[in-house]
Formats: sequence, C-alpha cells, structure tokens
Amino acid sequence: MSEKVIWTIKNGELDAVQDAFKNDILKVNEEIKGRYPLHYAADFGQLKVLEFLILKGADVNKKDKHGITPLLAAIWEGHTSCVKFLLDKGANKSDTTPDGKSYIEAAETDDIKKLLA
Repeated sequence: MSEKVIWTIKNGELDAVQDAFKNDILKVNEEIKGRYPLHYAADFGQLKVLEFLILKGADVNKKDKHGITPLLAAIWEGHTSCVKFLLDKGANKSDTTPDGKSYIEAAETDDIKKLLA
C-alpha cells in the first residue's frame, strides 16, 4: 500500500491521494519509508496534494529520518509555490539544513530567497 501512496503523491494524483487518506485509513503524519506524505508532495512540487494533506492535519514542521522538513524539501527542489504555501501555513523558515546551513543559504533561486528573507 505504501509504495502506491508514495507514487500517487509524487505524481500529483489528487483523487487517488484523497482516497488513500479517506476515513483516516492512512494517517497524514504517519511515516512511510522514513518520510512523511508532506515531504513527498513538497519534493515533487505537488501543491494541490500539499494543500489537501495540510487540510487533513499534516504537520508542516515534521522532520523526516534525515532531519529534513517539507519546507526544506521544497526549497532544495526549487518549488517556489510550495515554499510560499508552506510558509503561509506556518512552516518554520528559521530552521537549518542537516549540515547546518540556514534555509536562505540553501535556496538557489532569488524568488525563494525573497520568500525566506
């Protein structure tokens, strides 16, 4: 089940993601292969899935097994709209990367740096 859910999140298949979390069969803050659903959505820039998962109660500041937050995943992958949305939903922009850099230092695009300033 978990492989299929990860795949649907990464591919932005919102209907399938909604079905997977219907009736709380799967929990939005439940670890799947060392990460959480929000991390997979942030990694792949799936804004609609991010919106749904947060609506279902996903923790925007939850760290995965590597110490990465969904915000950092979106920053590293350059998904500006996801970064903005996560910040709007209370993601902590003052955190640091696993190697100690600030999030603004980790950002590669000016648009994301402006959001983090």
